[in-house]
Amino acid sequence: MHAYNAIQNSLDYIETHLKEDINVEIIAGETGLSVYYFQHLFSRLIKKPLNEYIKLRRLAKASEALKNKDVRIIDVAFEYGFSDHANFTRAFRDIYGITPEEYRSSPVILNHFIKPDLSLKYEDTEENVPLIADGIVIEIIRKKLDEPLYFMGVEGKVPCVELSEGAWTGVANAGIIWEEFHRRKSNISFLEPWARECGIIHITEKGLCTYIAGGETSSEIKTPDLSSFCLSCGEYIVCCLETKNFEELIESAIFKAYSFMEKWLKKHSLICGGFTAEMYYSVQTEPCRMEIWIPLKEQSWEKKSKEKMWDKTDGISEPSMSAVSMYVDSPLFERLCRYIEIEYQGKAVFEYSRCSLQYGWNIKYKKAGRTLCTIYPMRGYFTVLIVITSSGQQEIEMILPVFTEYTQKIYRETKVGMGQRWLMLDVTNESIMEDVKRCIAIRRQSSLKSKGR
Repeated sequence: MHAYNAIQNSLDYIETHLKEDINVEIIAGETGLSVYYFQHLFSRLIKKPLNEYIKLRRLAKASEALKNKDVRIIDVAFEYGFSDHANFTRAFRDIYGITPEEYRSSPVILNHFIKPDLSLKYEDTEENVPLIADGIVIEIIRKKLDEPLYFMGVEGKVPCVELSEGAWTGVANAGIIWEEFHRRKSNISFLEPWARECGIIHITEKGLCTYIAGGETSSEIKTPDLSSFCLSCGEYIVCCLETKNFEELIESAIFKAYSFMEKWLKKHSLICGGFTAEMYYSVQTEPCRMEIWIPLKEQSWEKKSKEKMWDKTDGISEPSMSAVSMYVDSPLFERLCRYIEIEYQGKAVFEYSRCSLQYGWNIKYKKAGRTLCTIYPMRGYFTVLIVITSSGQQEIEMILPVFTEYTQKIYRETKVGMGQRWLMLDVTNESIMEDVKRCIAIRRQSSLKSKGR
């Protein structure tokens, strides 16, 4: 059994026992792992400690129960494992920014930490082949738009993480924009009677995006109080998504689809950008269907050719990240760089090495002045150096069987010098990249412990 399957089984167990006392020994026993290693692996894959994840899922379910005003708030608190009203109120406010009483008196759309489907991170599908995962159906297709599509609606600012991660909690800003559009929709005479609804996302500044919630029009129309948008002619990658009802679609499935789509695009080395369009169909019927449209971005042959000619041994001119990416020509490279930048806020620093073993430019990712790892670009793959301290070695050796056979072999063959192992891994596939991520996490934890944090 793959590690993610074991953790997914534990997620399924937790979801069906949220109203009960959840015993970590029982869950770990079901996975065949020790309590220590189960919690360690859970935090690695879910990005949250077990107890925090359980609390977040209980609050998500409690918020649904609060919609029934015939049930007392204190009874909802007890039902989902909170000891008293004050404890429930404090936890609810910390996560969503409002109290249960405020939420009940003035209902708003909330973003929850959703139950992940880990298979979407590790499984793949080809174009036009539907994938069924956790009750939703996802399919990636290409569409060529020969005639432009026009939309008009209400615009607002939304944190990017709210729309793409599925882990952001609080009042849903996108939901507020949609509510404003639906409030005004009947007075927008330009909308077609059969108008499809569409959410348009533009990243306009760091951490924020412009979100337009609107409906379809027959042509481009501009008014001072509404925003308009055009889906221009061209080729699009479209993620088709189907769920049993609209609530499941907007509360969890769409976030899973975004995560899957991002992974799929990178694996197939497709460059997309400009905007994202969320096209909604048949929201009042079951099953409910929507599509995520992303335009394909073409790189000029001249630019691609020029960057492929980059010479990593030329120590005069510092390269661009895109030039290195073209040289490596592996989707894993960009994915690892993005992971380090998002997960650790690591900063990329180019350095030129005259070492005979790794001559030329390399990329050091640093956090708080300390190096997380060093990446050496190669043709078709890349090598990652992670320095493992003595405390890190103890942790790696406890979980070594989880690593690939290749990484285990490299680890055992790497000699210890000054109490450290200079682990160099050639990243040629997804599994080895996951090993690299584990090693970086262990290195980061070792650095924090050494600082006493």
